[in-house]
Amino acid sequence: MKFHRLMGLVLLFLSLTALAEAQEHPKSNQLKQIQQELVALKMALDSTQIKLDQLRDQLQKLQQVQAATQQKAELEKLLKEAKDFAREKKASQKTAFPTVFFGGQRQQQALNPNISVTGDFNGHFSDLEAADNRFNLREAEFHIIAPLDPYTRGKFFLGIPGSGHLHVGEAYMQWLNLPFNLQLKVGKFRNQFGILNRWHAHGLPQVDRPRVLTRFLGEEGLSGMGLAFNWLLPKLWAQVNELDLEIISGGDGVSFSAEGTKNWVTVGHFKNYYDLTPNSYLEFGFSGAYGHHDADAKLRTILGGFDLTYKWVPIGRSKYRTFEFRNELILSQRQKPGGNVNAFGLYSYIENKLNARWWAGIRFDYSELPTDPENHEWGISPHLTWWQSEFVFYRLQLSHFERNYGEDETVLWFQSVWSMGPHKHEVY
Repeated sequence: MKFHRLMGLVLLFLSLTALAEAQEHPKSNQLKQIQQELVALKMALDSTQIKLDQLRDQLQKLQQVQAATQQKAELEKLLKEAKDFAREKKASQKTAFPTVFFGGQRQQQALNPNISVTGDFNGHFSDLEAADNRFNLREAEFHIIAPLDPYTRGKFFLGIPGSGHLHVGEAYMQWLNLPFNLQLKVGKFRNQFGILNRWHAHGLPQVDRPRVLTRFLGEEGLSGMGLAFNWLLPKLWAQVNELDLEIISGGDGVSFSAEGTKNWVTVGHFKNYYDLTPNSYLEFGFSGAYGHHDADAKLRTILGGFDLTYKWVPIGRSKYRTFEFRNELILSQRQKPGGNVNAFGLYSYIENKLNARWWAGIRFDYSELPTDPENHEWGISPHLTWWQSEFVFYRLQLSHFERNYGEDETVLWFQSVWSMGPHKHEVY
């Protein structure tokens, strides 16, 4: 009996074990199948990576072949051009004799000077009863500039005003690149006193010259015949230091007499230039002039000046934006039998470039009379300039002046300036 029970228990255990193995067998098969699929996928990825590496190597080889082919083509092109040039040079050497005649003609043409013409037309309309309101060709100016040899160049500026009388504005020869950064000028020229005195009328930033310049230096400015030295100094305390020394025979007829045999005027200007930022700079200078205001050269005149300029020109946008702020002060001491007469004057202006064609600006003037400083005037002059092109511009200016020695005045100006030739609208 016990044996039968024991055998039953053994059979029951074996049945349960077989049943458990039967249930676990499908799971084991699934795991094996997944493992086999992963192995196959890894092998496929490895094969794909090998193919990609092979394709990359082939692409690099093709690129190298293409670069070598392109380089070879460029070398062949350069070699062909060199052969053509050598062939042309050899042919020209064979026919050297007949080309001498034509080469002489070309050389003669190359020696011709650069010739330009500038027209300065304006209209002047004042509220004064005695004013001469009219349109006027202020000047037609001829510019003739040419190198004379490797060391010198010549400049002529001939003007014909509306009255039709030809006059010589400037005519001088200039030695360039002398030792010690020197330049020498001989002839007739406008003096480097301050900034704007040097400029020609058509190159001024406003229609008229500031009142302090016309009161102290005359309507035409300070100029004469003589010698001028320009020295670019070694760097001192600024990025650029420049010294001008000039001695002329002649004067402006106001502070310095143009009459007599001793009408010498000595002029000096010392410039200092600083770069503030890549887009802006500051420049200031000191000026001086010494001479006599009588024909006998017994009564002296001493002028002192100070100029200050700030300019902003954005890099890459100078065609569209520029801002300029300029100031100039002049002091005068005029000797007379009873003592000295001291007077001064100044101007200050702003020029703002709004876009590629339009400029807007305003100028303030104050000036005493050099012969009577008790009499003075001040003025304000807003103006607008439109550049039609680099050869033509138009300007409208409204000036108002108040005086303690005469009538106040309001003037409307219209100006048109056009230029032909390489000189264009250079200020001097």
